[in-house]
Order: sequence, then structure tokens, then C-alpha cells
Amino acid sequence: MTLFWTRTFDALAGVLFPTPCVSCGDLIAAHDPPLCPRCWGRLPRIEGGECACGAPLPGSPTEHPDPECGRCRRGRSVISAGASLGPYDGSLRHCVVALKYHGRHRTAERLALRLVEKARCRKLVEESDLLMGVPLHPDRLAERGFNQAGLLAESLARLSGGTVSQALRRVRNTSSQTALSARQRRKNVAGAFAVSNPGSILNSVVVLVDDVVTTGATLRECAQALLHSGAREVRAITVARAE
Repeated sequence: MTLFWTRTFDALAGVLFPTPCVSCGDLIAAHDPPLCPRCWGRLPRIEGGECACGAPLPGSPTEHPDPECGRCRRGRSVISAGASLGPYDGSLRHCVVALKYHGRHRTAERLALRLVEKARCRKLVEESDLLMGVPLHPDRLAERGFNQAGLLAESLARLSGGTVSQALRRVRNTSSQTALSARQRRKNVAGAFAVSNPGSILNSVVVLVDDVVTTGATLRECAQALLHSGAREVRAITVARAE
């Protein structure tokens, strides 16, 4: 379905079947779900400075003329550039939950639209060769029925004219990261990803796409697999940061 017909259908559905905003509960027209205009306008934003890898920095942007997080200063980051829409809080958190846990698939398109409106995110996408959603293991994908990171990557590609690659695979079905410490997260995802067709990513600039980054362990493990398989550079875009 084209974007025009999707929005036309949503607008008609909004008149016939108004839905509650997932953040404040007010009834809304469905042409821009899952939030009402007021809650879209209140999306939390990253207020302080940001490292080139996307990690937030304490203080204001003016306090960091050459901003780098501790990991980048130590030369330990495999993510060359990164960006997020905002912190995992408020209406942005409600959007991610609606997409990931309640099957509100069209939320991916709305979030992708906000991402490309952010100059930092748009630049990362426009200067890349491939977009890749962080993959689920086939067992988890069969259980959930969709991959929210894949939906976000596909939506970003439609909006930017980019190309989505499925070359990255999750080869080990890892436990949920939610209740794990940073050290446990790194151990949990170690060796969990592989590239199925290295020739398709050779010398490419790849943008990994995911819904939320917390410690960055999953993104770094994905990046390591891509770089070891011949990618020239790996960047990352996430909807939210929970750091």
C-alpha cells in the first residue's frame, strides 16, 4: 500500500473509529497514530551534548567543543556515528511500547518520519549504503510475528530512498536483555550475530536500526560482525536511548 493510500485509509478510520492516544488517552484521528498532536509535540528530546557515536554527554552542547564519550576516547567504540530521537521516556516510550509489544506496526512509519526530520539522523541515512534492522532470532521472530527494528529500517528506507539489507542474522537465540547488567548484556549477545552474505556488504557504510539502545552491547556486537565481514563503517540509529 502506498503512503498516500495508507494515510487516506487512516484518515477515514479516524473518523469512523477514533482511537485513544497511547500516552494521554484522548481520542484522536488515526491519521497520525499512536499519539495525539499534543503528545507528538511533547516527545522528549536529548537536551545535552552528544558524542559522535550518539552517546549522551553531561552538560550542555556548548560545554563540549570536541565531544567524545569515554568509550570513544579510549578507542573502544565500533560505532562510528549514531543518533537517537530522544530518551526512552514519556510519549516516546509509549510509542515504542505500542510498536514493540502491542503490534501497532504503523507506529514505525511515524517514528521514522520524526527521525528523518532530525538533521543528525537524516545525514547518517543519506550518507550510508545500507540500512539494517537489528535482527531477531528466527524462533523469536516466529513467536512475535514481526521485527520492530526491521519495520523501522524499512520505513526509513522508504522515506529516504535507501536500501535495506537482510544480510545480518542472529544465529543464537539470546535471553531478554531487560533485567541484565551491562556485563551480563555483553556476555549474553557475544557471538550472537553473523553475516550470511559477506560479499553484499563489502566496503559498505551500514546503518544499524533499532528501537531502544541501553548499554549498546547489542549494537556493538552487530557492528563487530559486520566489520569482520568486510563492512567499511557501521553507524547506528535508534528511536530512543535508555542510558
